Amino acid sequence: MTTCPCGSKKNYADCCQPFIELKKIPETPEQLMRSRYTAYTQANMDYIVRTMRGKAAADFDLPGSRQWATQSKWLGLTIVKSEIDKTNPKIGFVEFIARFRANDQEQMLHEASEFHHEHGHWYYVDGKETTTSHDPIRRETAKVGRNDPCPCGSGKKYKKCCYK
Repeated sequence: MTTCPCGSKKNYADCCQPFIELKKIPETPEQLMRSRYTAYTQANMDYIVRTMRGKAAADFDLPGSRQWATQSKWLGLTIVKSEIDKTNPKIGFVEFIARFRANDQEQMLHEASEFHHEHGHWYYVDGKETTTSHDPIRRETAKVGRNDPCPCGSGKKYKKCCYK
């Protein structure tokens, strides 16, 4: 028995293999996410390309992705959260952490991915990298000092206005 690379602890033949070999269609965004991760571990770019639409497909760097998939040692996938939009069941989201070793360094990709259901199939359409506890949080605006003018425009010092 070969355990599936997607982290499900299932046999590969009973998990992602039927999706990757196009014998079954993923029924949920999570199944598609798991099968896409597994396809990356195999550098199966045909499956990756086949399972994306929209912005993801337009921005996809096939040669770069193939090189990254081939040169990486895949260490595991963790699904953080998986859900289907309650107001629109044709939209799903999967937050995941993919761990891999590249350039002799262990790395991870923490992403919130968006999936759309079209013509009976789920497709990956977009993803945004998510900050993890290992990443520093960067302030996007300058810090306001206590003695600086209040940013609300009152003309008072920050400490005498909105600081409270």
